Amino acid sequence: MFNSVSLKAQELNLDKEFHKIESYLMVMDETNLEVSEAPVKWHLFHSLQVINGVLKEAEHSNPDEYNSKTNFQWRFVSVFNKIPRNKVTAPDKVNPSYNITKKQILEELKKARKSIEGWRDLEKNNFYNHAVLMNLNKRKIRKFLRVHSRHHLKIIQDILKK
Repeated sequence: MFNSVSLKAQELNLDKEFHKIESYLMVMDETNLEVSEAPVKWHLFHSLQVINGVLKEAEHSNPDEYNSKTNFQWRFVSVFNKIPRNKVTAPDKVNPSYNITKKQILEELKKARKSIEGWRDLEKNNFYNHAVLMNLNKRKIRKFLRVHSRHHLKIIQDILKK
């Protein structure tokens, strides 16, 4: 028998994060070099690219190939719900230039909303292979995407504090 708590725990809900991303579009060109070399728009676009890329890779992964081995970095992220700043450089595929338009961000946001619709269809061991955090299955992906999105939203908040 299912209850609303168990169903909710299985969902990937990034509505709050998406709303914040939309709210930052009006200040997307802001920068603060004391916080980040990248402008607000880079953090917005990168966050959305990660959501789309991770879910696409998970969708195409073979659950039988999932290896549940964890490492210290994942334990840190999962326990503290935090990604340390300035420790990892974004890979090229999710490291956009700084010449990002509002239209591009909105298109990526639309793709991200569509990407999470397929969340329920993933098997529990569909996975994403992260360069530092290793293989993340469906449950770990949900946590990673929340933590990663909030990490960049916090950087944006700090950029705007000036």
